Amino acid sequence: MTSLAIADRTINVPFHGASLFVVSINNQPYVPMRPIVEGMGLDWASQFTKIKQRFAKGVAEIAIPSAGGKQAMTCLAFRKFAAWLNSIQPNKVKPEIRERVIQYQEECDDVLYEYWTKGEVKNPRKATQSQQGKITLDQQTAIKQLVMYRGKSLPKDKQAKAIITMWSALKSHFGTTYKQIAEDQFTEALSLAARVPLDGEFIPAAPAITQKPLLNEYDIHNIKGLCTHMDYLKKYFDEYKLYEVFTMLGSRAGTQMIDHMRDGVCFAATVRRSINELEARGLKAMLPS
Repeated sequence: MTSLAIADRTINVPFHGASLFVVSINNQPYVPMRPIVEGMGLDWASQFTKIKQRFAKGVAEIAIPSAGGKQAMTCLAFRKFAAWLNSIQPNKVKPEIRERVIQYQEECDDVLYEYWTKGEVKNPRKATQSQQGKITLDQQTAIKQLVMYRGKSLPKDKQAKAIITMWSALKSHFGTTYKQIAEDQFTEALSLAARVPLDGEFIPAAPAITQKPLLNEYDIHNIKGLCTHMDYLKKYFDEYKLYEVFTMLGSRAGTQMIDHMRDGVCFAATVRRSINELEARGLKAMLPS
């Protein structure tokens, strides 16, 4: 642990009703840990001990301005923060805080980084990058949204367990977190997350076979057209650097649009892939003559 340092910059980060922080020391981001730990509902004393023992090289005591003057807080270098988050096992915490722990694990590091980099358009945004050979950020978002959608569709007392079940199934199957899944395993990951049996999920009986098709050729043509237009929207959004343009203009439009843009492209790719697979298996036999 380093000696007491004075924060160059302190950024307040609102997160699901909690007030978190990112501080700067020599232009390097650090995260005050106590607000994070207590926001998750965890015991600070035990986490403080773990942080000092397992992440000692990334820990610093930093003086942070507050209403009562400068306050010393134990901070963790942002580069170590995700590792600490992933060291917490949701199935071992109290049931009443389990959903909140999962929420922090899936969202908190991205939100903190977004606040740290917001407005610094001179540098590439790490949030848009992915490791070579791993699934892209858009693909990560698609997997996460599928997991959360399935979990949230269940009765409230079943949601946390279901979400943990899906994340655990992905980690067990691929041997890593979903963000580290290989790019050629994306479709397999989506399929696995979609078919994991969940406690409390209603599984309807198979419908009787009917001669009436679910789709006709006109529907398929429109779906393909929608996917193509979605790709072009994302292409021009990136090509003309609209996120940076909106940011420089002080508008929130870029931030609001980019997430929907990524999600739309990802869903379009999934739909297109499904249509292509159906056609390869003889979709025309399912259509009206």
